[in-house]
This record gives sequence, C-alpha cells and structure tokens, in this order.
Amino acid sequence: MRWKRATLSSGEVRRAQQLGRYHLLDRIAFGGMAEIYRAKTFDGNGQAHLVAVKRVLAHLAEDDDFIQMLVDEAKIASVLRHQSIARVYEFARAHGEYFIAMEHVDGKDMRTVLERCRTKKKPMPPEHAAYIAAEVGSALHAAHSAVDSRGKPLRIIHRDVSPSNIICSYSGEVKLCDFGIAKATLSRVQTKTGVIKGKVKYMSPEQALGRKLDHRSDVFSLGSCLYEMLTRVPPFTATNEMDLLIKVRDAKYKPVSEVAPSVPFELEQITDRCLTRSRANRYQTAADAEGDLRVFLKKYMPNYSRSHLGRFIRKSFAQEIERELRMLEEYVLTDDPSDDVGENLMSQGDDNFEAPEVPFQPKPTSVSIIAAREAARDGSRQSEVSEFSSDSNFTTMPKVEQHDEQSGWGRPTPAPFDIHAAHTAIIEGGRARTTAPPPIREEVRRRPPPVPVRAEAAPPPPRPPRSAQPTRPPAQPIFVDEELHAAPTMIIDIGRMRGRGRG
Repeated sequence: MRWKRATLSSGEVRRAQQLGRYHLLDRIAFGGMAEIYRAKTFDGNGQAHLVAVKRVLAHLAEDDDFIQMLVDEAKIASVLRHQSIARVYEFARAHGEYFIAMEHVDGKDMRTVLERCRTKKKPMPPEHAAYIAAEVGSALHAAHSAVDSRGKPLRIIHRDVSPSNIICSYSGEVKLCDFGIAKATLSRVQTKTGVIKGKVKYMSPEQALGRKLDHRSDVFSLGSCLYEMLTRVPPFTATNEMDLLIKVRDAKYKPVSEVAPSVPFELEQITDRCLTRSRANRYQTAADAEGDLRVFLKKYMPNYSRSHLGRFIRKSFAQEIERELRMLEEYVLTDDPSDDVGENLMSQGDDNFEAPEVPFQPKPTSVSIIAAREAARDGSRQSEVSEFSSDSNFTTMPKVEQHDEQSGWGRPTPAPFDIHAAHTAIIEGGRARTTAPPPIREEVRRRPPPVPVRAEAAPPPPRPPRSAQPTRPPAQPIFVDEELHAAPTMIIDIGRMRGRGRG
C-alpha cells in the first residue's frame, strides 16, 4: 500500500491509511531513509491519541544493517523515561512495511524555528535559547546515566544532537528525539573506529576524527546547537564536507559576541566551554552544562517558565497551527479497521531485552468504551493510560485563560437557584398567600461550619455504655394544620418576579 495525496474537490475527504495499530494522516517530515507521519490510534479506554510514525522507505527495507540500526534506536529510546526525551513505543513490521511508532510532539523542530528566525531576521531571545539548551542537557544526562533493570550502565551516547532532533512544542515542552545512530550496550550493530556517523556540522572534534567517543561528545554538539540559537548561524560552515570536517576538527569559530553582540557574556562563556576542543577542559557532564544554564536563566529572567517558550513558538507559527487544525479535520478513518497490529521486532533474537507493552490498538472496541465509562464513573484512570494522555499530543491553538468573577475577567457565572431560600406561596381557593422562609435561630447562626475530617484522622473514641448515655427528652406533640398541607405549593423566585415587574 502506498500513500496517495491528491487535491481534494468540494465534498471529498482525506482517508487515513492504516499501518499496524496506527492510521496515517499527514506527512510531517521526509528524508533519505524514512518519512514521518502524524497518525491516530486508540488506547485501552477508547481515547484517541496522536503519535508519530517513522516509516522506512521501501528501498531500505532489504538492508539488514539499517533495519538493525532502527531496532537499536527503538530499544534504546524505549528504556528511557524522561520528560525531555520523546518516547518510542515500538519498532514493528506490518503490511510488509517497517516503521517506528513514537510520541507525537505537537510543535516544531529547532531547525524549522531557526529558519523562521533567519527569515524574519530576528534572533531568538537568549532566555529561550538557554532554556532549550538546559532541557536538552537534562535529557542527555538522563541518557548518559541510564542503567538497565539489573543496574548495569547502558552507556548511551546520542551522537546526533542537532537542531532537527530537538523539538519545541506549542506548550513549551522541549524533547530530544532520534536515537537512530546512538551507541549503547543495547546495540547489536558495532561501529568500527574511523567510521563517521552523524551530521558533520554539529559533530565534536573527536567524532570528526573517527575516534572512540564518550558522553562529552554530546556536550560539544549541544554547544553547537546553543551557538546557532544565539547567533542564527552554525559555529562551523564550509563550502564542502572535507573543509567542514577540518573546521570541526580544529574547533575554531567566531566568538559569539562578534556575531551577536547583544548576547549576555555569561551565556557566551557557557557556549565556549561546551565548544572546547579538549575534552578535559569541556563540561564533564551534560548535567554540569545544564546547571550553569539554569543559574544564568534564574539570574537573567527569574520568572521564566516553559509557558514563555510556548508563547514564542505559537506566535512564530500561528498560521501553520491554524492550517494544521483545518487539515486534521479533513481526515476520516476507514469504516472497518483491521485488527492486524503487525509484529514488534524489538525483542526478536535478544533474550536479554523485553520490549515494553504497546498501549495502543487500531480501533476503539466496545469493551474499551465500556471500560472508559466505568473508569469515568469511578473517578479514576489507569496509570498506564494517563501516561499517554498529554496536551502535547494534539495540535492546538493558544489556550484561552479561564476568567472568573473574582479576577474581574469575563462574564460572571449566574448563581444557581436556591430552592430552600425561596418564598413559598400557599394557594387557598385560587388566592396566593406568600410566606417567607422560617428565620434562622441565633444559635444556628453562630454555629461554626463543620470541620472536614481527613482520611488519616484517628478513629472516634468508643461509645459509652448504654447506662451512661443521656436519656432523650420526651417528644413534644406535633400539631398539623391539615388544611394547610392539603393546599398546593408553588415555588416563586422573587428575583425573577421583580425583574418582570421592572419590564
């Protein structure tokens, strides 16, 4: 099955193509090895989710080494659990095609953001650059220090930290993705010394020389990304790849202050330390670089939060967001989705690795809908399902703040009609006699409100024996006006009656 995209005439709709558990929508990226689609799928409760599906191009499906590299990518990313690392769900084969399903980050990659900055000839504000680099540093440290279930270090090195692999969501989240050429103890394809992989422009000097790498190589690549965010140009450029390799090897670049004089000096120092040629003089861990970036950000803009980045991204791509929303509304799923979810290849031939369970399915079954209703009735959701429920899953316009009466924003919500405080009208022979509600006794007015009892409060003391309990006073006789109770009762909202009178 091949993906077809044609111009739609009036009344036509786009039909999503099913691939395993997923229904492919629009294509969001295309490269020489794979194409990435936005796709829809469903969890165990029948709730729809957007995911990203990287589909391997047909001519590479027969390349065993390339397929194994993708298996390694999926295995490495699937064991990483970090808020700034895009999660991978599975690497599978379905309908004769190979694909990776991963977390959908609703936003733009940093390469696209930088292109927009260059088009507008406006630099990225330094606070955003510092925050993005700090989040990526946090993600890298999580990968570098990851261990397996037995506590053995995985020794993950990303080796391809670049703007195209950093995604900023419309809500301000930052995600590092694409561990496609990452090196780890989980990898089965061994890289020979002297073989260069990755984007040359963002490599470390030792990587450009084909030497054995450690986690400090990723720190250098992080510095290259930070430099470009601050200056809008990469630190190393050349007319051909050989000259570019030489420049990267020598780690010589124009100082940040020469290219962008407005960048704060402290941030320039952090960038220079990341881009030091000597590994011994570089930041020794990504966490060290992250720490200095957080300190700078707190000093430069104390009230900064991810919402500031979200507003910047949404403002930069407002037209694209609206177009994506309209496009997603045009897609419809097939009337009878197949239950063929394909075959997860992540644990094949590796007894030491157990692939995590995939929480998705092609369609919301009746059982899942019933489970969703029961979960809503109980007021609790399964922890596994809630893990995949995220605002960043869906393309959204900037959220509108909820206004309330206290803050003076928006229209106040009308108070509900209080039936107990209303006047009662007693109908006697067609005439209405209105009675006010009984006055509240003084001792009731002064009674303090009941104090809510916490769940962890001590149990109540044991009841005293019957002989010690006070006896109840004798019941007073109750006199009933039979004529009054036989009359029909009418509830009158005095406020509404007054409003009619004014009209």
